[in-house]
Amino acid sequence: MPSSPSALAPTDLAVCDCTMAAAPHQHGERGMYNYHRCRCTPCGDANREYNRRSNQHRKRREMVDADLVRARIAKLRESGLTVAEIADLCAVNAKVIEFAIKGRNGKLPKTVQASTFRALNAISFKDIASLQKPGGRKVDGTVPRLQVQSLHSFGWCGSEIASRIGFTASTISSLLAGNGITEEVRAGIDRLYTQFHGTTPPLDTPAQRARATVARNRALANGWTADTATDYEYARYSRAH
Repeated sequence: MPSSPSALAPTDLAVCDCTMAAAPHQHGERGMYNYHRCRCTPCGDANREYNRRSNQHRKRREMVDADLVRARIAKLRESGLTVAEIADLCAVNAKVIEFAIKGRNGKLPKTVQASTFRALNAISFKDIASLQKPGGRKVDGTVPRLQVQSLHSFGWCGSEIASRIGFTASTISSLLAGNGITEEVRAGIDRLYTQFHGTTPPLDTPAQRARATVARNRALANGWTADTATDYEYARYSRAH
């Protein structure tokens, strides 16, 4: 039976009856606290001293802000990678990445191991470009949507964008409505945005000029500007830091 926690000296309530021990456990030792559940003051002090010394030599995990990790994962997802592909490229278990994104029981983690963050940062653009990504795979449409909105501010209408990437205007309309897209569409919009951002579409015919006017008016009505996509990137970076 454990001794009283308020005892200041060894009592006869806890007695070592071990038959296999090299020597009987004595009060004031962690063995008496641990094996015989003695809670007298000397045994409690011995247990605290043991834990203190153990903590001094225990290797502590280096942690980083989880917002930085989530921002990096979001950047990789927007480049067209799935969680499984990210995990494969950085050699981190996919469940670790899922936990950083979603947390557990509705609670997001505040910190993540620094080794995970370093592994995610080690994924280069060459790694992403060399990865074979099926064109029909569904991907997040946030960044392509903002890129299309930015192009609208210069007069690039949905039909013009769609024709240049080899898809129908309904694909762009669906994207602007908030729906996801395929990897093939995302890659096409990204190439078009890189090539034509800051330029105006062809204005040779009355129909082309009319479509450009409609696109600019739509952008003006919805608050889409030339910096819509870049503002999103800056805001996300600021939140992460």
